[in-house]
Amino acid sequence: MSASKPRRPHGRWTYYIMHEDILWPCPVRWEWENGYGGWLPFYYSPTLEFVAGDPTKATKVAPGRAAVPNRYKQLAFFATQHR
Repeated sequence: MSASKPRRPHGRWTYYIMHEDILWPCPVRWEWENGYGGWLPFYYSPTLEFVAGDPTKATKVAPGRAAVPNRYKQLAFFATQHR
């Protein structure tokens, strides 16, 4: 029997990183990683590298609003349940 993977996180997500003393919001693209056993947020850093981030630090963007960190919409609950 094959174990099915959980659904990809829906909606728009962003990942905030500090680069050269500037807080950069980087759009997230979720990709399944078998070695990790879950969805990981990948983003383009300000240096244009495609980097895997920490799922607990990805922040969901509220519909119709600017990208601002919101602790209630983070993926921490998802990362701990699907490992």
